[in-house]
Amino acid sequence: MDRPTGFLDQAYSVDTPENVTFAHEVAGIGNRFIAALIDSIFIGLALFLLNIILFAGLAVVGSNLPEQALDPETPGWIEGFLIAIYALVNFLIFWGYYIFFEYVWNGQTPGKRLVKIRVLRMDGNPVGFIDVVIRNLVRIVDFLPSGYGVGLVVMFVNGQSRRLGDFAAGTFVVRERADVPLSGLVNPSFGSPAGPVADTVDEQLLLRFVHIRRLTPQDNELIREVLQRHRSSSISENTALRLAESIAAKLEVDPPPYLGAVQFLQDVRRAYQQI
Repeated sequence: MDRPTGFLDQAYSVDTPENVTFAHEVAGIGNRFIAALIDSIFIGLALFLLNIILFAGLAVVGSNLPEQALDPETPGWIEGFLIAIYALVNFLIFWGYYIFFEYVWNGQTPGKRLVKIRVLRMDGNPVGFIDVVIRNLVRIVDFLPSGYGVGLVVMFVNGQSRRLGDFAAGTFVVRERADVPLSGLVNPSFGSPAGPVADTVDEQLLLRFVHIRRLTPQDNELIREVLQRHRSSSISENTALRLAESIAAKLEVDPPPYLGAVQFLQDVRRAYQQI
């Protein structure tokens, strides 16, 4: 459900299967423009440098061609082959840049990372390879008639600043929340971190959650998100309890009491880290 709070400041809420609702702050056109500008500068530099290398290489190849290949009457397949290489390299740099970084960096390019925005699927999950490929190939249409002509118009007329590529891939761009230090994930009531990586295996913890392998990476990420937001007081104790009850049912253990939900989620995360 989309909840617009202003022209350049919208929120988009996602309901998880565990009945936990997360509100994401949609990245405005300004942030996306700055990120795109930074990425364009990086792409331009890469194209400039690699084209210099390519032309230098072609010059070396051309100087070493036999005399018959330089004859004006020689079929132009050699020239066409070299032009094809040039076009392919430029295509891979321009389009591969976005696809590579958004896939490897979970929805971020260098520009997006600097501006602190990220691409997500509409269900709130990280983008996959197919999502990244689709949203960036449709960039060809977004560029029409020049620059981000069509894409910019589409971003203005919808409430989530989504371009055509986002609609095609089922994605949207959100602003990153501020990083929380590890010390900030310690619940003062219990004195234990939300999700440490254990140095040794806690056998008692694994015996308590014998079905911990039923937990998916998405469940683990959801628990991490709830603990982080609980620490920053952006969600209520009831929300943590609903998630804890859902996780307890999945792991076939007794649900925690009201004031023990956060500790329960912390224990589940620690157990998950040990498998």
